[in-house]
Amino acid sequence: MNTQPLDPKFAQSLVDIIAAELNKNVNIVDKKGIIIASLSKERIGQRHEASTIMLNSGQAHEFSVTEHDQQHFSGVRTGFNVPIWLESECVGLIGVTGNSEESASYARLAAHFVEAALNANLRQEKLVNALQEKQALHQHYIKKIINIQEEERRKISRELHDETSQALTSIIVGLRVLAETTPAKKAELLQMRDLAVNTLDAVHRLAVQLRPVVLDDLGLVSATQKYIEDYSKKYKIQVTAKIDPQLLRQRFSPELEINLYRILQEALTNIIKHAQATEVQVSLVKKTSVLSFTILDNGIGFHSQKVYKHRNHACLGLYGMKERIAGLDGDFSIHSTINHGTCLKIEVPINRKPLTL
Repeated sequence: MNTQPLDPKFAQSLVDIIAAELNKNVNIVDKKGIIIASLSKERIGQRHEASTIMLNSGQAHEFSVTEHDQQHFSGVRTGFNVPIWLESECVGLIGVTGNSEESASYARLAAHFVEAALNANLRQEKLVNALQEKQALHQHYIKKIINIQEEERRKISRELHDETSQALTSIIVGLRVLAETTPAKKAELLQMRDLAVNTLDAVHRLAVQLRPVVLDDLGLVSATQKYIEDYSKKYKIQVTAKIDPQLLRQRFSPELEINLYRILQEALTNIIKHAQATEVQVSLVKKTSVLSFTILDNGIGFHSQKVYKHRNHACLGLYGMKERIAGLDGDFSIHSTINHGTCLKIEVPINRKPLTL
């Protein structure tokens, strides 16, 4: 077992309950023979010599303590002692002071009560451990899925940039040359060239959305500033960025940078789709070993419970953000008030240890 089954505080609480119900002096001994809980507080910490001898024999069993034993063994009083069993292991004994014959039934009843309490605690501990393992496994697979997605995005972005863009550039140049040498079809050819130019621009934008080069080359801060600048121009929304000066040249782990960047993309996209906001504030601040990331808008807000209940696209987006932050051992919170905007706040540890299974 990973935890000590007979915790002294827990044992004392059981002794107090049992002693009050039985109106008897009760004590609990751990598997080393030390009294760890007793109605007689002066006995706590003493060695119960008779229990020690029995436990060291390797054969746990009930036994009585007579007046003769009390005179010859230290730390003992007349009464009856019963082993406490937990998953086929003797973890200690419980004793009831008094006449041996009268105390035997009380001691057995007390032992059953203690064993029931210990088993209940053990079941709860196992359930908690199983839940923690399940959550850890869930996060492990979520991270693997996200990593695979990001690698595919990186791969597609590179192919769009290196192959598709070069092919379109060649077509554009060829159409231009062909238009100059074919006066009769010049207008149609230039029109086709313009279409190819627009397609090339769209491919560039798609490649950047899939995996911005600035994120890999310059880091989270530069990528955030560039994305906010492009976003503000495209959607005509005033976006104010508050960046901690000490972060301007700092790089973080690739995992942290890409996840926070994706959350920025998702949050600002949600603002355009749902918030009807005219102003947005983005804050990136370092607090000792924690990175704080906040996105605040002055939009129409929403009822968070309704969004989660209906499980629409916005809800899926929020769940996606929460999963990303959980994978970083961070904290995610979102507060929204109808007609008073929404505040999304994230805090993630900068120097975190990787998850191990």
